[in-house]
Amino acid sequence: MKASFFTESILYSLARGLSAALRVVPPTWGTGFGSGVGTLAYWMLPRRRTVALGNLKSAFGGSYSPGEYQRILKGMFRHFGMTLLEVARIPWIDRAYVDRWVQMAPGSREHLEETLAKGRGVIFITGHFGNWELISITGALHGYPTLVLAREQGWPKLNALLTRYRESAGCRVVTKGFPIRELIRGLEERRVVGILSDQDGGRNGVLAPFFKRLASTAPGAIALSLNTGAPVLPIFMVRRKGPAHTLYVGEPLKIPQEGSLQDRIQAGIAAYLEVLEETVRRYPAQWLWLHRRWKSSPQRRVLIFSDGKAGHRSQAIALSQRMEAAWKVRLQRDKRLNGLNRLKGSAKSLMKVETVEVVFRHPLARVILRLVASAVPRRFPFGDAWLRWTLTPDSYRALAARSADWSISCGSSTAAVNLLWAWSVGSKAIHIHRSRWPSWSRFALSLIPGHDRPPQPAPANVLMIDGALAPLCRTEGDQLQKWRQILQLSNGRQIGLLVGGPARGLTLEPADVERTVRGLMEAAEKLNAELLVTSSRRTPPAVEGWLQQVLGNYPRCRLLVLVNRREAGQLQATEEAIPCLFGLSQVLVVSGDSISMVSEAVESGKPVVSFLGDGLRTATKYHRFLQQMDFQGRIKLASPEKVGEAVVSVIARTPNEVRGTKQSQGMDSITEFLTQWL
Repeated sequence: MKASFFTESILYSLARGLSAALRVVPPTWGTGFGSGVGTLAYWMLPRRRTVALGNLKSAFGGSYSPGEYQRILKGMFRHFGMTLLEVARIPWIDRAYVDRWVQMAPGSREHLEETLAKGRGVIFITGHFGNWELISITGALHGYPTLVLAREQGWPKLNALLTRYRESAGCRVVTKGFPIRELIRGLEERRVVGILSDQDGGRNGVLAPFFKRLASTAPGAIALSLNTGAPVLPIFMVRRKGPAHTLYVGEPLKIPQEGSLQDRIQAGIAAYLEVLEETVRRYPAQWLWLHRRWKSSPQRRVLIFSDGKAGHRSQAIALSQRMEAAWKVRLQRDKRLNGLNRLKGSAKSLMKVETVEVVFRHPLARVILRLVASAVPRRFPFGDAWLRWTLTPDSYRALAARSADWSISCGSSTAAVNLLWAWSVGSKAIHIHRSRWPSWSRFALSLIPGHDRPPQPAPANVLMIDGALAPLCRTEGDQLQKWRQILQLSNGRQIGLLVGGPARGLTLEPADVERTVRGLMEAAEKLNAELLVTSSRRTPPAVEGWLQQVLGNYPRCRLLVLVNRREAGQLQATEEAIPCLFGLSQVLVVSGDSISMVSEAVESGKPVVSFLGDGLRTATKYHRFLQQMDFQGRIKLASPEKVGEAVVSVIARTPNEVRGTKQSQGMDSITEFLTQWL
C-alpha cells in the first residue's frame, strides 16, 4: 500500500506523538484507548469489515449465529486497536513490563530450551494473531537473540520507525538484500528466527487445508528448516485481558525427513496450519481476519438463491456447471495442485455449490427489499439487517451461515437478496435475466437472454445468451436401459411430450393441448411409435384430467406422469420424468410457455418441436424467443394442429439433418467467456 509523502508524514508524526504520550500512560489505559480506536475502525472501515465477515463465515459456517459473528468481528477490531497501541509503546517496554504483563504457558519454556539445546537454532513461526509483535520483544528481553523477517510496505518512514521500535529491545530485523543468507547465518549462531506465515501465498505458495479449504501459504519457514535442520516451533501471544498476555510455545512441527522436497514442505505447511487453525478456533477474535486468506485458493464456493421455481433453479445450476468447467480450465496449469491427493484433509472437488431457498415474510417485504437494493450505494454494508427484517427466520439463518466467492440468482424475486447478501460478505453477485429493480448494472455479471432485449452495445458486466441456460447433464446408459425395461418399450420410436401451463401474461388453452395430443396420436400410429408424456406444476387440473382420460388407457402411451396429482406412472418419482423423456425419446415436443424447458430440451441434443397456442401468440416475450430459436434451426415451431405433421417430418430426416443440436455450441461460448471472467 503506497501513500503520498504528505499523508505518510502526518501518520509518522501521529505515531511518534502517540508513542511519546504512552510513555506516561498506564498500560491498562492504553489498551482501553486502543479498544476504542478499534471500535471506531469497525464503523469507519466497512470494506475491511465485509472482508473479515466473509472470512469468518468461510471458516466457521453455521458454527455461530449472526449476532455471535458480529461480536467476534467487533472483538477483532478492538483487539487490533489494542495491538496498535501496544506497538506504539514498544520503545518503553522493558524486562519489568514483560515480567508484569506477559506470562509463559506451562511447558512453553521447556519446549524452547530443549529445542535450543540441540544447537541448530530455532525457527519461530506464527501468524497475525494476538499481539505477534510482542513475541520477538519478549524473547529478546529474556535473553534469546532474535532475528525477525519483515516484509516492507509502501510506507518508508513508518517502516523505518517500526524497525527502530523492534530493534530497540534487542531484536534484529531483516528485510532487504538477501534475507535468507542472514537467517541461515543467524541459525548457525544458534539464534531464534521469527517468521510470520499466515497470509495468502499467491501462485507461488504451497497449498494445504485451512478450515477445510485449501489455502496458499508461503513456504519460507518450512523450506528454511529443511535447508538448515533447525526445528520449527509454532508460537502465539494470546491476550488474556487488556495488556495481559500468555505466550504459548508449541512442540516442534513434525516435518517428514523422507520423500521429495515439495512433499515435505507441503506436509510441514499442513502441520503448521493445523496448529494455527486450532488456536484460531479457541480465540477467533484474536486473529486478523482483514486479509483475504483464500484469495488464490483453487477451491471456490458458489451459492445459488432459489425462489422455488424449478426453471429458475435449473438455470442457476446450469450456470454453476459451466463455471465449474471454466474454473477447471483455469487451473489446468496450476502446479500447486500436484500431489494434493497425498495430503490429509484435501478436498476432491474444487468447486462447492450450495442452494438456499429464499422465502419472504410477506409479499410487501419483497417489494421493499427490491427498492432498497435499487437505491442504496454500491457495497452497502448493512444489507444483512434488511435481509433479517424481510426474510423468514429459517431463510435468513440459512443465508447468514454461508459465504461464497460467487452467488447466483435467477428471476426477479431473488435478485435483491443476492445483491445485498453478496455486498455484505464480499461475494460477486451474478444474475440471470434482465433485472430492473435492482438494475442489472449493479451486478458483477448479468446473463441476459436475447428475448429480454439486453442493452446494446453490451457493457462489460453483461453477457447475452440465447434462450435459457440448461444443465449439462446426461443420464447414464444403465439407467436408460432400466427405464426402457420398466416401461416395456419396443425397439421402435418414442415421442416425448412435455405439457406446461399458464405463465405470466399468457395462457395455455385446453383446446391447444387437445389438438396437440390428437395430432401426436395420429403420428404415433403412422410411425409405429410410443408416447412418453409428462405435465408440469403449472398444468391446470382440467388439462391433467383430460390427459388421464384420453391417454390413461391408450396402448401407445407407455408413460403418463401427472405432476400435480403426484402420479409418476411406472417411475419411482415424478422428478424422474424429465430425464427419462430426454434420454429415451427420439423427438421432444414441448409447449412454448416455458423458455427454460424448451432450452433444456434443445440442450439434450434431441430434435425439438414446440407449439404456440392462441394465448401464447399475444405473449411477445415467448413468441420472440420461439421464433428466434426456429430461425436459428434449433427447434421446429408449429401450431397445435400441425405438431403431429412436424414430428413425422422430423423423424423422417436422417440424423445429420436433425435440428436442435446447435445449443451446445452456444453453451461452449458461455464457458469460454467464464474462463476469462472468473
